[in-house]
Amino acid sequence: MTVKTLQIATFGQDNEGILAGIRNFPIHKLILLHYKDDTKLVEEFSSNLRSTLGIPISLKLIVQPDIIRSAMEHVSQIIKEEGPNYEQVLINVSAGDKMIGCAALSCAFVNGIKAFGTDMQGNPMLLPILKLSYNEIISDAKIKILQAIDKIGGSVESLEELSKNCDFGKPLLSYHIHGNSEARGLVQLGLVDVERLERGRTKITLNTLGRMLISTK
Repeated sequence: MTVKTLQIATFGQDNEGILAGIRNFPIHKLILLHYKDDTKLVEEFSSNLRSTLGIPISLKLIVQPDIIRSAMEHVSQIIKEEGPNYEQVLINVSAGDKMIGCAALSCAFVNGIKAFGTDMQGNPMLLPILKLSYNEIISDAKIKILQAIDKIGGSVESLEELSKNCDFGKPLLSYHIHGNSEARGLVQLGLVDVERLERGRTKITLNTLGRMLISTK
């Protein structure tokens, strides 16, 4: 029995990998991630596939230069809205440039989705994807702190400033950011970067992984 499958694929100038994924894996819907410069090509490509395969195809624009965040937001939305309708979701990273491929692979890694590329002969090759345990490790309080930093521009120059923008006092913020011997903070989890400033102030910056994580919430 065929597993009802949604395939998400990166799009580029050479799309033989997308066709290989269609030939070798089940597919009941295809979603293509593409750049603005490839809009005309992806529209023609998807139109031809629709008439040939008779399956629904959607297009998602990946905004540059923040390619990873744009991809994360799209994939997160796809999983929430489309995921319940399918027994399996696959991400095909074989087409497009390195950046869109890395972004899609990051999405697969963070969300625990199976991903595949193609080998030198053009054959599909499943990639080892491990689901990050961040969703289990990070408490709601830490998520709220990350979201507060993001809301005020992605960076704050003191705990006092951050405290004004969320419901936590300085001691609790320091605990969640720096952690202690028994619990890892946002710094140890690799979600924020810190920099010591003058007068004992600490600059806290939401990094790429931190932005990726909250984009899935």
